[in-house]
Amino acid sequence: MEKARDKRKKWYDRGTVERKFKPGDLVLVMVTFKPNKLTVSWMGPGTVISQISETNYLVSLPNRREKSQIFHINLLKPYHKKAEIVNVLLSEPVGPEPNDVDLEIVFPNANPDIYDFDEIV
Repeated sequence: MEKARDKRKKWYDRGTVERKFKPGDLVLVMVTFKPNKLTVSWMGPGTVISQISETNYLVSLPNRREKSQIFHINLLKPYHKKAEIVNVLLSEPVGPEPNDVDLEIVFPNANPDIYDFDEIV
């Protein structure tokens, strides 16, 4: 029985990924109340306040009646901030008289490996 149990556990756990959050991490919380049960909605971002147990976290959500709530780790996913949009990058400094200088606007490539958008902002 133990061999069969271990074999089933190994098969069940083959694709799992361990997730951990630290206090201060931003997370999205799965909405459990929705009109269509087949849709998946996320609310947030919320801030992890503390880890209650191995699988439960205390999360603070803004604009909620209850400021903090306990959520199971299966209802949480990490929140990743999107890169801010950069409108114009100038390759040369503009002189004191911008009317006399013919500006060439360089449009950045959307590849994040070429430009470090966080440093530019």
